[in-house]
Amino acid sequence: MGCGHDKLPGSIGVDRSAETLADVVHDLDSFPWPFQDHEFDVIRCQDVLEHLDDFVRVMEELHRIAKPDAEIRIRVPHFSSVQAYTDPTHRHFFSTDSLQYFVAGSPYPHYTAVRFRQQSVRLTMWRPHRLVGLEFLANRWPLRYEKMFAFLFPSQFLEFVIRPVPPS
Repeated sequence: MGCGHDKLPGSIGVDRSAETLADVVHDLDSFPWPFQDHEFDVIRCQDVLEHLDDFVRVMEELHRIAKPDAEIRIRVPHFSSVQAYTDPTHRHFFSTDSLQYFVAGSPYPHYTAVRFRQQSVRLTMWRPHRLVGLEFLANRWPLRYEKMFAFLFPSQFLEFVIRPVPPS
């Protein structure tokens, strides 16, 4: 989704611009997306979700087009990253808890009925912070890192891996 010029070999690239490597030119803010239900085994959303208007609706579309045990890989800038604020088209900021609204057993069932299983969440930090072990510590205690140290030692990206939970 939102492949730009970084389309994976053998994949179906989607982007709003025909000047990219997209196979399907479609504005991801326009629903429904031009795919069948349960069409994809793997969905990669790298550096795209922060640009879209209706994040809840996007998550519903991801759930709809994903096969029952599909892997959805998401990369977004972390809220402490300078990259989160430099692009004027960014509409959303993300923390390690941002997808908790969509996980099975969510305390927020009123936003949407779709649910995902969060397989992993990982903070990636700038190279100097990785070299001294701060990335390891931030991933060991992500909430403590975000509350106390995120703006002292900013992260670069968040990487989530989620899987759809079938409706009950």
